[in-house]
Order: sequence, then C-alpha cells, then structure tokens
Amino acid sequence: MASGKYNSIHTKLYSLIEKGSLHIVFKTMREMISSNTEPAIADSLNRLEDTYKYMIHYLIEGYQDNGRNDVLSGIKDELHSLNDRLLRDAVIKDSSDIYSSTKRFINIRKENLKSLINEIHQIYPEYLLAGGTDSARVFQKKFDDTLSAIFNFIWTMFGEKHLDYNLLSDEVINSDLPFSYKAQIISALMLGNLSFYDRNALTALIDIYEADINQKISARALVAILIVVAANPERVKTDAKIRTRLSLWQDSIITYQRLREVIMNIIRTRDTERISAKMQNEVLPELMKLRPEILHKLKDISEESDMEMLDVNPEWEELLNKNGIGDKLKELTEMQLEGGDVMMVAFSNLKSFPFFNTVSNWFLPFSIQHNEISDALNNLGGLTDMLDMEGVMCNSDKYSFAFSLGKLPEEQRKMMTEKMNGQMEQLKEAIADRNLKSSVPEFDSEVTRYVRDIYRFFKLFREKDDFNDPFSNPLDFQSLPYIKDILTEMEMVNLVGEFYFKRGYYKEALPMLMLMEKENPADHLIFQKIGYCYSCLGNMAEAIKWYRKAELFNPDSKWLIKQLAVTYKILGRFDEAAEYYTKALNSDPENYSLLMSAANSLLENGDTASAITHYYHADYIRPDKPATLRALAWAEMINRNFEKSIAAYSRIVDLGIASSQDHLNAGHSYFLAGNFKMAVKCYRESLNSKEFNIDKFESSISEDLPYIINAGGNASDLNLVIEKVKYEI
Repeated sequence: MASGKYNSIHTKLYSLIEKGSLHIVFKTMREMISSNTEPAIADSLNRLEDTYKYMIHYLIEGYQDNGRNDVLSGIKDELHSLNDRLLRDAVIKDSSDIYSSTKRFINIRKENLKSLINEIHQIYPEYLLAGGTDSARVFQKKFDDTLSAIFNFIWTMFGEKHLDYNLLSDEVINSDLPFSYKAQIISALMLGNLSFYDRNALTALIDIYEADINQKISARALVAILIVVAANPERVKTDAKIRTRLSLWQDSIITYQRLREVIMNIIRTRDTERISAKMQNEVLPELMKLRPEILHKLKDISEESDMEMLDVNPEWEELLNKNGIGDKLKELTEMQLEGGDVMMVAFSNLKSFPFFNTVSNWFLPFSIQHNEISDALNNLGGLTDMLDMEGVMCNSDKYSFAFSLGKLPEEQRKMMTEKMNGQMEQLKEAIADRNLKSSVPEFDSEVTRYVRDIYRFFKLFREKDDFNDPFSNPLDFQSLPYIKDILTEMEMVNLVGEFYFKRGYYKEALPMLMLMEKENPADHLIFQKIGYCYSCLGNMAEAIKWYRKAELFNPDSKWLIKQLAVTYKILGRFDEAAEYYTKALNSDPENYSLLMSAANSLLENGDTASAITHYYHADYIRPDKPATLRALAWAEMINRNFEKSIAAYSRIVDLGIASSQDHLNAGHSYFLAGNFKMAVKCYRESLNSKEFNIDKFESSISEDLPYIINAGGNASDLNLVIEKVKYEI
C-alpha cells in the first residue's frame, strides 16, 4: 500500500530534516512528487530550496546574518509540514481510517470552507426567525448538519491556505453565531493537529485565546493549545513564530492561573481509569451483593408510601458499611471533591447511541434544542433544567443522559421528573457553593467539562484506535516547550507532585519531589516521600539513601524506622534490618507483625536464639497462628532444640492445618532427634499428599540437606531413611 511504503520514507525524511541534511531531503521529496500531487507542494518545495541555497551562498561569501538560525529553523519547519502533507496524501488514497474516509468524502463533494461558513451564516438567522414555529426544527437540523460539515472540513484541512485559518479565528472572535459554532471550530482545530502538526491551526488557537472574548471560549482554546503542544513538543520547540507568541505569556498572572487549572485537569484524567476500576471491580459488585437485602427492605413500601423515609433510614448506612463498601464510597466522594471524574464509568456504557457515531458530536456543547434530542426532552421539568445547568456533568454525558431518558417508559420518566423537581433548588445551591470556591468559576468549570469530553472521545469512541490518544501517557508539564517557562513557580510543582504521590503514581511523582527537595533542602518529609517512591519503584538502594537522609533530621520517626527495616530486609541486609526492627519494637513491643519480621531477619542473620525469643513472644500475642508455629518449629530445629520443634509441628497437625511441607519438616525434626520411625511416617505422609510427587520430594530434601547437616544430621543415614520411605510407597 502506498501509505505503508511512505510511512518509512516519512520517518527517514523526518530524521534527515532534524540532522540538517536538507540537500537529500529536497532531492527525495522532488522524486516523490507526481502529477497527482497538489501543485502548491511543488511550488513550496522550490521556494524553500531557493531560500536554502541563498542562505548557504551568503554564508560562504562571508555575509553576517544574525537571523540565519531562525531562517534555517523556518525552512525545517516547512519541510516537516511538506513531509506530513505527502504522507497524508498517500494515506488518504488507500486508508480506511475515519480521517481519510472523511477527507475523501469532502474532496468528492468539492466542499470549501468559505461556502460552508456562508451557509451557516445564512441558516442561523432563519432559525432564529422560525423560533416557536413548526419549521424551527427543520432549520435546527440544517444548522446541526452544517456545523458537523464545518467541523469535518476544519479537522481535515491540514495544508489549506493561510487565509482560511485567519478566517476561522476571525469567525470565533468576531462573528455573532452561537457558542456551539465557535466551540466546534476550536475542537476541530485541535483534533486536526493531533493527526498532523499544523502551525497555522495552532496559531489560530493562540489568536482565539489571546482575543479573550469570554471565559468559556478562552477555556476551550487554552485546553486545545495545551493538548496540541503536549502532542507535538519537538515540532513546537523549533518553531520560532510559536516561540515568539507563547513567550509573551510569561508576564501574565491570569494566563499562569489558567494554565495551572488546565494542567491539573489534564493530569487528573490519569486517575480516571483507577476510579472507574474501583467502581467496576469493588463498589458495583458489592452493591449487587446487597441487592437482595435492598429489595427485601423495599418490598413493604407501596407506591403510596413516602419514599423520603428511605433517605433518613439508619439501616441504609449500616447496609452500605457491609464489606467496607461505605469506606469505598467515601473514598470516591473525596476523589470527586478533589476533581476526580467519577461519572466516567456511569456514562461509558451510554455511548452506543447513533449520535456518538459522528466525531463532531463528542465535542458539541449540550443544547436542548439539538434536533436529535428535542423530542426526548419534552415535558421533563426538572430533568430538562438539570441538563441545561452548567454543572460538572460534561456535554457528552448530558447527551447520553438525554437519549437514555428518551428510552424510558412514560411512568418512569414522570416519576424521575417529580423527584428532580423537588431537588432542583438543592442542586442549584450545591453548584453555587462550588462556584464560590473558584475565583473564575466559569473558566474552571468549562475546563473541567471540556477535558472530560475530550477524554471520553479518545477512550470511548468506537473508532478511537484511528486517533493519536493525547491521554495515553501522563502529561509532563515540564517538557512543554515555552509553556514550561511560564510554570516555573514551585506552587505548580507542589500541586502536581502531591497529586501524583497521593494517588500512587510514583514514577511521575519522583521528578516533582526532586524539584521540591532542591527548593527545600532540609525538609525531611520530602526525603521520606522520595525514598518511598524509589521503594515502590523497586530501587531499594536509592530508597535507603533518602530514608537515611531523612533519619538525620528525624531519627525517632516510627514510620521511617519501619521503612528502613523493610527495605534492608528486601535487600538481604538482615543485620541492618534486624537492628531497625529492634528499634521499632522498642516503641511498639506488642506489634505481632514487627515481632515476626524482626525474628525472620534475626534468623536469616544467624541469630537463631534471639529469633526464637521473638517467635515465642509473637505466639503469646496470637496463639496458634500457623505462620508463627511454622517459623518457630523451623527455628527450634535449626537451634537443635528438636523436641521443641517436634512439639510445634505437633500443634500444627492437631490444628488440622498441616501441609505436605509441614510433614516434611516435621520428618526432619524427628530424624535429627533420632526417631527414625516417626521420620519415615512423616516423610511418607508428605510424599502421599497431592502437593508432592517423588521428584518434588527429593528436590525438597536436597534443598534442606545443608540445614540438616548443620543441625548435626548424617547425610548417609538420611539417605537410608529416604530409601525406606520409597520402599513403603
């Protein structure tokens, strides 16, 4: 296929452009241009090569040119764009992906941007004039369809004339058309840039943001800019024109605050999959288990009963606390209050309506007038009001909810409407209270909704694999060219670092914490967090380094002492592990887990007597615990206290929990005590179990032989005992 062949050429040309081997690039591209290639591409290539040759000529002739690097950078940027255009043209010819299919359809219809924009400018006034009449819906459908066509054109317009991009930014900034139209222009510019980096599209987004016509448009434009820059850092970094534009933002406190809000919302999407997994794997299954009890409590409530009684029934809280579900719901509530997207799992299964087969609809601001849902929302009272409110529910979820309502039987819709009518005031108060906590509620709320709309598209759209997912990797805001220079404040680093650390994303948290440590070189809590990150990432040596650094400032920290003990134990440095476990026990002498861990470390370090003392202490605290009895029996055997070892193994057998390994180890103790008959009996019981066969039995004997010899056993006698066992099976 042409596209498959050109992918490798595209990669090679990209590398050559970056290296500066432009002579080969010009030659290769010229060979690739055919009669079917747009004439503008050949013209651009010739113009660029002429400029490149002149630049080289002036250099050789000794002319001073302070702008030479910028000229070279501009040539490279345009060559990258031509390279992308050649790739796109090749892909469009034979690819079945949705981008190519859409572009082929546009080419067949010979659509152009100006005619589409003129069409929507004509339709919208007619729609307004028809308001309240029977023909209003006809004009609404025309508006919706034309808006979708405009979205598709902009999304696939890479390589169009510079003036068309200026027309788009002017439409958003100066036209009188509704918010949905302007919002869709922004989304289409962003989506196209995720397929092929388009400086003109990014420039148009910057123009729109800097015009600052209202909070919602600015919010969407800035989100789009961040996503485009994050997806194309190398291309943006070498773009002198973009650098000039973005560098001007550095002195704006408003832009800094807005960038912080956008970045935190994008970073929070990292937590969405974890929240959804918790809902699907923990909360919902437990709720389903409770379903019979819930139905039992409901069976005596008739339709005439006061349903409000359930809201205050203390039995519900008791019911939800079963199996820890109350705590899980509380954790999810806290995540939601911190900006977590708990609605993703609820609405992910409601994206199968035909409405969501259209790419543009995923980004469309919600409107109760949209031609596909207007009938479903008739006479829904409070439900319609709720959908029309600008809360935290994102637009695509509102559309999902609206279509779901349309599928409900009339009685259920009526019941939900009555219930919602009574709760609308309370909902409005909750939203108002949330808005009070934000200095720019309209901007912040729009950012949250828009980021969630974008996230849902890339995670739930039926053909999502045709797109480059900007959420596939965590956002590293410090790698964003030019934008990172605006975000040098430690406040941003602290926000991001604490979020990642609290949520358990230690790989992402670590570089943030390192920056925080440089800013606060005596903060032992940061040292502890760095050490913990390294520990969770499996780098125990680095973890100890930072834990010991924290210890200098806070040597009595119980948590730190335990972490050092555990880390030393994992590294196999049992003498140091035992030292720190002993320190931990000094402040918590009755802690069973600490006693066992200390004993295990002492045993590994060869201090068997001290280990046994701890095992007996642990057995006293939690009698007959299998793990303690097994450790105690083995330690007593190693310490040559064979009768005590046999007594411990006997307790295990009496408790009915003896495994094949327990019978094997008991056989060792009987053998070492000189009771060969009982040794044979124990070995036979071990070998007759389902867990052991003869190969595994002999392998286990071989592994334990050094311990048996160290405890005074004779290898030759043991071999004869094993031979006796084999005769008896």
